[in-house]
Amino acid sequence: MDGRKLAISPRVMPLAGRATAAARITAVCLVLLLPTLARAQGILEFLRGHTHGYVENFTILRSDTFKDDYHVASSRYRTSLQFSGPMMAEGARPLGLLDRLEYFMELRPEYESIYDLSGRFGSPGRATSGRGKPLGASNAGFVSAFGFDPHDFEEIYQKSNLLLPSPRSPDVDFVDPRTQREAWYDLDASGTDLRLGRLQATNWDLYYPIREFYIDAYFDAAGGKNWLRIGKQQHVWGKADFFRLQDVVNPVNFAEHFFIDPFDDTRIPLWSALFEHRFGDVGPFKQLAGSVVWVFDRYTPLGFGNGAQPWAIGFGRELGTFAFGNDLFGDAIFPGEGVNASFFNNASPRWNLKNTGVGTKWVWLFGNVRVQLTDWFAYQDVPAFAWNKLHILDIPGCNEVLPAPGAVGGRTVITNPAATGVPLPVRINVRPNAINMNAAGVVAGEPDEIKQARYINICGLTGELEARYRKQNTLGVSFDWFEPNTGVVIRSENSWTVNALVTDSTQRNWLNDTNIVRWVMGVDRPTMIRALNPLRSFFLSAQAFGTHLTDVKAGRFGNVNGSNDNFIFTSFAQTQYLRDQLVVLVFGAYGVTGKDATLGGNFEYLYDNHLSLQLGVTGFLGVRREHDIGPFANFTTDGRPFTETGFGIGHMQAGGSERNQMDEFWGRMRYRF
Repeated sequence: MDGRKLAISPRVMPLAGRATAAARITAVCLVLLLPTLARAQGILEFLRGHTHGYVENFTILRSDTFKDDYHVASSRYRTSLQFSGPMMAEGARPLGLLDRLEYFMELRPEYESIYDLSGRFGSPGRATSGRGKPLGASNAGFVSAFGFDPHDFEEIYQKSNLLLPSPRSPDVDFVDPRTQREAWYDLDASGTDLRLGRLQATNWDLYYPIREFYIDAYFDAAGGKNWLRIGKQQHVWGKADFFRLQDVVNPVNFAEHFFIDPFDDTRIPLWSALFEHRFGDVGPFKQLAGSVVWVFDRYTPLGFGNGAQPWAIGFGRELGTFAFGNDLFGDAIFPGEGVNASFFNNASPRWNLKNTGVGTKWVWLFGNVRVQLTDWFAYQDVPAFAWNKLHILDIPGCNEVLPAPGAVGGRTVITNPAATGVPLPVRINVRPNAINMNAAGVVAGEPDEIKQARYINICGLTGELEARYRKQNTLGVSFDWFEPNTGVVIRSENSWTVNALVTDSTQRNWLNDTNIVRWVMGVDRPTMIRALNPLRSFFLSAQAFGTHLTDVKAGRFGNVNGSNDNFIFTSFAQTQYLRDQLVVLVFGAYGVTGKDATLGGNFEYLYDNHLSLQLGVTGFLGVRREHDIGPFANFTTDGRPFTETGFGIGHMQAGGSERNQMDEFWGRMRYRF
C-alpha cells in the first residue's frame, strides 16, 4: 500500500420525511400569521399584495484555464417566495404598547440538476469538475484493495506531492459509518440532500426550505423608538465589501459561489433575537442607536461544501478525504489495532444557553462621519485543527523524548510492511503535549522556532486529528466619511479578535492562542469616464485588506490561515447603458501571500421590471500554495514536509490558487414577481 493515499465519501440518507415536515410547518406558519386570510380577501388577492420573490436558473460553464475541457459544472434552479405584511389591524395597539407588528418569511427551495445531467458527479467516468482528476494507478490499486470502485473516486489536487483519493459521489459508503456523522458536517448527506441544497453545516435542514422567518415589533418607550425582531434572520454589520471583519454574527456559505455572490445570498440566517433602541441626538452624537443581538440557534460553522458539490472549496473536500482515510489509512498501516490515523472528530459546541452568542452594535453620526461600534462574543465559526494523539516512530533520535508507555505514552506496535515498505516499530496513541520534542536528537540542528514542527514531520507516522473551537470576542469599529463636493466616500473597518484558537504547526498539538487584528480601507466615488460612457457615471470602488496574527510565528508554510501577515487588494467598477437597462460590472482581487488573483465581471440586462439576464466570467490566477502536513510528511512523493494539502483555508487568499482549475462562464436568468 502506498501511504500517500487517503479516502473519503458520504452515504445516502434519504430525508424525504423532512420535506414533508417542512411543508406542514410552512402551512401552519401561514395560517397563524395571516389571520386576515379568513376575514377579508380571497387567497389569490391577498398573495398578490403580500408576496414577492423570484424564480431563476443559474448555470456554470467551466473549463481548465479557459483552454480546454469545457463542461457544464452546475445548473441550479431556485425559487424565492417572500411573504410579508402587518399582523394587526390598522390603528390597533395591543397591550397599549405596540405601534406595528409585522412578519416576514422567505421560502427558498432549490434544485441542483447537475447530478442528473453530468456523470462527473457520481456516475463512473471522469473526475468531478474542477481540480479533480481520475485516480492514478497506485491510488486505484489502494482503493480497490479495500473493495471500492476506483471510478467512484478522484484525486483532488492534480499537482500535489500528496495525492488524495476523494469520493465523487455521496453514495460511497464509509468503512465506519460513524466517521461520517462524527468527523465533520454533511459527510453523511445523501444525493437528495445535495440536489436540494439541504445541508446541516449551512443550517438548511432546520425547517427546510424556510430561509428566513421573523416577527418585527415597533413601539415607543424609554424616551425613544424601539424595534424588536425575533426569528431566523441575518444580522448585517460593518462597511467592507467581500470581507468579514464586523460582519461575523452570521457565518457565510462559501460553497454557494465563493465571494462572487453577495453576502445577502450566501450569509446563513440563524434563529436569534434583535432589540434596538434609537436615542436620537445625544450631545455631539447624532442619530444615536444601540442594539443587542442574541443568537440562540445551534452552532453553525462556515460552509465549505460537501466534497461532491460543484462549488465545494478544496478545504471542504480535504475534510471529508481525511475523515475517510481515518478508517482506511489506520487499518492499512496498523491492521487489527483499531488506530485512528487521520481526521476523526469534530468537537463542535453542543447546544446550551452557555454556548449561545451575544453581541451589541452602536451607530451614530458625528459631523459627516457615520460610525459603527460592535462587540461580538461567541464560538469561532471556523475550527482550529489539533493532534489529539500522535503515532511516533519508536527509533533512536525520536523515542528518547517519549513519555513512558501508558495512558499518555501509548504502546509500541509493528507496522504492516506492505504499507510502509519494511516493518517499523511505532508508538501509537501518544499525547502530543507529553513529548519533549525540542530535546529530540533528530532536530538538534533545527532552529528553535520550528523544532517541534520538524520533529512531527520526521518522527510522526500519522495521528488523530480533531477540530476544536473556543469562544472568542471580536471588537470592531468602522466609519464612512462622505465628502459632498467630490462625492468621495472613504470607508474604514477594523476588528480585534481576542482569545482566538488557531492552527499553528510549530506547536506540539498544532494549537495556538492569538489575537487577530484585521483592517480594511476603502474608497468609493462616482466618476465620469466619457470615452467609455458619455451618459452615465462609473461607480468606482477600491479596498485594501490586512490581517495580523499577533502570537503566531509559523509563517506561510506552517500557518494554515495563510500567513502571519496577509494583504489583499480589491477593486470594482460599475456603470449603466441603454437607459439603465444594461448594467456592467468588472472586478479584481489580488492576494500578496498567495500571489494569486481573481478577475471577472458580468453584464445584467433588465428586460423589464420582472425579467433579467446576467452573463458573467470569472478567471482565477495564481500558483498553488503549500502547507506543513505534520505526521503525514513521510508519505510525500518528494520527501518534503510541505504539500498543497492543508488543514485550513490558507489556499484561498484572493481565490486564485484555490481555484485556478475552475475558470468559468456563468449565466443567471431571473424572473421577479
